Amino acid sequence: MKKWRCILQNNHFSELEDCIGYTFTDRLLLLTAITHSTYTYEHKSECLENNERLEFVGDGILDFVIADHLYRCQSDKNEGYLSKTRSLIVCEATLAEIANKMDLGRFLLMGKGEEMTGGRVKPSNLANTMEALFAAVYLDGGFEASRAVITQLLSRSIDAAISGELIFDYKSRILELAQVHPGEKKVRFEIVDESGPVHDRIFTSAVILNDVEISRGFGQSKKLAEQEASKIAYNQYREKFS
Repeated sequence: MKKWRCILQNNHFSELEDCIGYTFTDRLLLLTAITHSTYTYEHKSECLENNERLEFVGDGILDFVIADHLYRCQSDKNEGYLSKTRSLIVCEATLAEIANKMDLGRFLLMGKGEEMTGGRVKPSNLANTMEALFAAVYLDGGFEASRAVITQLLSRSIDAAISGELIFDYKSRILELAQVHPGEKKVRFEIVDESGPVHDRIFTSAVILNDVEISRGFGQSKKLAEQEASKIAYNQYREKFS
């Protein structure tokens, strides 16, 4: 117990609170929200709880807050539209992107092995921690406090999803758009480089249009690299394809 009290005092929690726009009464909830299961496994003597239970609660709160928001602001849309739009907003990719902008990874407590394999930038870790933070705010300050934090942090993603600009399968979208114009059909994706140790490979993918490379993307898997390259290409050439 003495050890986690020291962590509470020395982990720059005020900075994290500023990032999410909420000040905790019980900072132990905040500590739990940023504690990965690998940390508790390697530091059993500290008697800390990991963030998995909070993640479970936060997932439900996030789903409800976004569903409620869409229902109220999109009164002319049917259930299918609302469901599809919500799924874009609450998905791992959206939460991880927001977490990256907050530099959330540097606050996480995790085991040495998890950190060595890029745990601070893994989308799953970042997204799970975001959900745990939402739950921590809910348990500390109530539902309205959690609603305020969620809608503030996800405001741009909500607007982008409603406007149709939030797209994550960019590879399929480029292929679809290219098919509209016969002269733009020759689109292919190539892995042009691999680097780093086996446990932490970085792949480089290129999008090639009519034998001309138009973008490159990087990722910890070939699929992620292709999506990143496709996102850049889509954003650059959307007017040409559409």
